Amino acid sequence: MKRPPHGFTLVELLIVIAIIGMLIGLLLPAIQSAREAARRAMCQNHLHQLGIALHGFHSSFEHFPPGYSANEENYFYPHWSWSSYVLPYLEEGIVYNALGVESREFGNGAMLAPATAVTQRPMPVFVCPSDLGNVLNDQKDLHGKSNYRGVMGTIPQLITSYRIAMTENGVIYLNSNISTDNITDGSSQTLIVGECTLSGLNPSHNGAIWAGMHGSVSTSGPETTMYSDTMWFINSDPNWCINGIGLQAFGSNHPGGASFCFADGSIHFLRTEIDGTTLENLAARNDGMLVGDYD
Repeated sequence: MKRPPHGFTLVELLIVIAIIGMLIGLLLPAIQSAREAARRAMCQNHLHQLGIALHGFHSSFEHFPPGYSANEENYFYPHWSWSSYVLPYLEEGIVYNALGVESREFGNGAMLAPATAVTQRPMPVFVCPSDLGNVLNDQKDLHGKSNYRGVMGTIPQLITSYRIAMTENGVIYLNSNISTDNITDGSSQTLIVGECTLSGLNPSHNGAIWAGMHGSVSTSGPETTMYSDTMWFINSDPNWCINGIGLQAFGSNHPGGASFCFADGSIHFLRTEIDGTTLENLAARNDGMLVGDYD
């Protein structure tokens, strides 16, 4: 007489479930790591495209684009920025023309440029896929988000003046017209654009926008100018180093650091714990200091 088939006992079933749970627990970090590696690679590709566009502009005008261009009387009003100037070199000539970069001011003379259907347009090349959330920057009047800022240099610009703003030691700042010849430290040793976050690891960061510098929050003084819409400084101060606690600090949601485009168009991932002096040497175009290992 055949015996009935022997089924799983409750203990055996629990053991199988536990093993499956352990395998899932082992696999999930690997899957998440692979996904983040893909997002980081895409982010670096965006920076690479921006680097090519910056050099396309340089080829046309013999200098890199300015952070934005203005005179002493209106430098805290809205202005088009490096990121709007390079749109034609990103095959975004239609957007460039729709903005009217060559024919009108950003915001049409308003103290603070209101968002429009064009400035709210999602621009994937300006967005890091690891920066989750809305494609509109809710801390900057809902203009389209950017995760990439120009590197002004190392000199703080929290409370500033027109003259101070024009004496930065980086590549992209107010009225800058820096050529590769002006980068005496070497374009392969000098930052030009880096990552910044709006949502993610540090919820206090305010991200950037791609359309331009959208003005001042009040008429009380130029210290309210929204430089961080398009550019910012970086140095060894804990507020302004990579992933610093400052609202406008460069940084990313990639574990361990952030990616930067150098003035020669190369892309490097800089660690959060990079030596502060080395970071400042990379941010300055002409300090004459040799830069050691930073990768």
